[in-house]
Amino acid sequence: MTTIEQFATDARDKRTAAGRVLSLLEAFAHGNGALTLTEISRDADLPLSTTHRLVHEVMAWGGLELDDQGRYRLSRKFVDLAAGSTRALRLRDSAMPHLIELHNATGLTVHLAARDGDEVLYLEALRGHPNYTGQNRMGGRLSLHLTATGLVLLAFAEPQVVDDYLTRPLRPFASGTPTSAAEVQTRLADIRRRRYALAERFLAEGAGSLAAPIDGLDGTVPAAVGVTFDLDSGNRRELADLVRVTARRISASLMPSEARPDRRTIEYNRRRAGLGNV
Repeated sequence: MTTIEQFATDARDKRTAAGRVLSLLEAFAHGNGALTLTEISRDADLPLSTTHRLVHEVMAWGGLELDDQGRYRLSRKFVDLAAGSTRALRLRDSAMPHLIELHNATGLTVHLAARDGDEVLYLEALRGHPNYTGQNRMGGRLSLHLTATGLVLLAFAEPQVVDDYLTRPLRPFASGTPTSAAEVQTRLADIRRRRYALAERFLAEGAGSLAAPIDGLDGTVPAAVGVTFDLDSGNRRELADLVRVTARRISASLMPSEARPDRRTIEYNRRRAGLGNV
């Protein structure tokens, strides 16, 4: 495309230059976070030539990376920029010591997740294989009904959020994926009562996940902590106890220091609950 043709194309797009760049970046909220140039062009609704030019400008700034398969990904730079300003990533900083403790105690993949619209957004993922690039990696997204963390976040969301979510088709991925509004509503009521979610065969036949809510200062549930496991391993009740204890510790870490209960009270309550020194 010539310079004149490029100018004419850009002129027909009423978005500003900044708007086109933002559309390009928003494209990475879809799929698994790795996109070809053609996919970026389609999802951002930009001409391929414009996409090519903007992608290379963002790469030169350090905002995109090119993987071995020739697909583009958002770089760590966006996480670093957000870390000092967003509520979610400040929560991640408070949660990290407790996530590490849960990961070391179980040897399982541990997630910290928040709700972003109708999706789970993974704020952290501790796993034995750091090069993992699936959808439940840090920064990845999945529909809420597909994971234990997603069900927890949906269970404690506003009723209107739940109603809106359940009006849409619930896509199945494996034999255990809930696909009806009635089934999801039953699960959500159970999660509110037990304070944890168990999801087996939701995304894969041999895998499950378990999650518990993290309580915010305003009475809402801003995030959830969860683990994934193979179905033929582990005691579900013990795992639920560990995840719930971790969620309570993270919730306590979000409180102002003067509002936190005395450590002796915490230890007494753990003994009463049969949790020992967990």
